[in-house]
Amino acid sequence: MIPDERRKEIVRQVNRSDRVTVEELTEEFGVSEATIRRDLSSLAEDGLIERFHGGALPASEKDGSSTADSIDNPSGKRAIAKRAVDELSDGDAVFFDTGPTAREIAKAIPEQLSLLAATNSPESAFELRETCGEVKVVGDSLRQTSDALVGPSAESYLRKTNFDIVFLETDAVQIDGGLSVSNEDEARIKTLLCEGGRHVILVADGSKLDSQSFREFATVEDIDMFITDVSLSDEMRAVFEQANVAVIDNLLAVP
Repeated sequence: MIPDERRKEIVRQVNRSDRVTVEELTEEFGVSEATIRRDLSSLAEDGLIERFHGGALPASEKDGSSTADSIDNPSGKRAIAKRAVDELSDGDAVFFDTGPTAREIAKAIPEQLSLLAATNSPESAFELRETCGEVKVVGDSLRQTSDALVGPSAESYLRKTNFDIVFLETDAVQIDGGLSVSNEDEARIKTLLCEGGRHVILVADGSKLDSQSFREFATVEDIDMFITDVSLSDEMRAVFEQANVAVIDNLLAVP
């Protein structure tokens, strides 16, 4: 059974039974508990079910909105994540930056891959634990607005650590090729990620393009690949091409 069909059947079973457990669904579909947990996370984000520890309940109405409404452009971020995991190889040391797109990548990791995972995002750490087991979580203090862990210990760790892959997020991709975010502490972390990654992959949906935020932390010269959901304008594409960055775009047009 393909994943989409399995998830539709999970929703039907949850609505029919009023309550199902991860153990029951694992036995029913013959897949791992990690797979079922990822299915439940995806369905909960779409507002189709509600999760509880160890299982799921039918979705409840909340002012006519769903969980997915709180995530900007979920389909675009998932399309980026689906393509991004193709860059991973068994045994890679991988850092997952804070942000919803990197979190979607954490959810999309194939079960057969064994990775050394690190992140400064508590939310991504919980997702990575399902597939990667032990996860290195770095940072001293948790920012209220972004849920990013930042601080001196994170910066010290990143100065001494190299990663095969860095999945990098940004608040803005400027028309001159600058990458910027709204907070100086996060900017320092991202600068170090660019310096410590053998293959730095910027993952950002179309809402980040041709915009500008408070603190520039790098330029497109510091990354190796850009994965986005939309088709780039000629002007923006030229910025990446001049920096010899591999561009994967227009993902929502791919069936």
